[in-house]
Amino acid sequence: MYLAGNLKYLRKKSGKTQDALSSDVKIGRTTIANYEAGVSEPSLETLIAFAKYFGISLDDLLSKNMEDLLISREKDQMLKAAFTENVGYSGIPRIITVDNSGNDNIVYVPVKARAGYLLGYGDAEFMETLPTFRLPGLNNATYRMFEVDGPSMAPNVLHGDRIIGEWIDQLDKIRDNRVYVVVHKGGVAVKRVVNRLKERGKLYLKSDTIAHRHEFPTLEIDPEDVSEVWYGRMKISSDFSEPAEVYHRLADLEMDVMEMKRSIKGK
Repeated sequence: MYLAGNLKYLRKKSGKTQDALSSDVKIGRTTIANYEAGVSEPSLETLIAFAKYFGISLDDLLSKNMEDLLISREKDQMLKAAFTENVGYSGIPRIITVDNSGNDNIVYVPVKARAGYLLGYGDAEFMETLPTFRLPGLNNATYRMFEVDGPSMAPNVLHGDRIIGEWIDQLDKIRDNRVYVVVHKGGVAVKRVVNRLKERGKLYLKSDTIAHRHEFPTLEIDPEDVSEVWYGRMKISSDFSEPAEVYHRLADLEMDVMEMKRSIKGK
């Protein structure tokens, strides 16, 4: 039971001396000192009076370490406040292009335009130099297409693939282990994202590759360094990879069976 330590901590946190608390709750100073020292325990009515005075539940007063609990809550509030004040993440992209009917275009960002995009994603003149198009089924949202560079997301997303992403208007909407295009001060990254903004004030960008895992460690990103986040909605790929190893084995087995049948018939 944490009663003795909680009473002492809450009294000091409230800026009260034992004499002042004694006056407020109409209990003798010596009695309060004994409660804080664990020499004696208050009655149920007195416990309820203390709980009301400090604005906490009776269960918290008796069974929880209030110092640890309140420090944890204050830390969470500070993280939330810092996130709200410093991120400056916009609810909409800085530049949106539309067709003649007023519908949002999908802007295509090839690898060769990435460096310019990092500097010019808010520059209308630069954005006008990028190709735009529309696709059926992609409506009622803002989309952008990015060319994938490198093997970090293989085999699920390959070098040269195109990812069409949907604009994410709030960073706290990022879902764990989904593929996103994250535009941050370090570059344009196509990664799986782990959202730990509430717990640690960070986003973690992970690669899928196993063969090149040592080349692509998990990136830890501060939210204030994030300019844009696009949720991967569609992949366009020109790669027609061969079947996986299990299919090779099945194909070999089928050929072996055919040869055995042919040999039997020939006898």
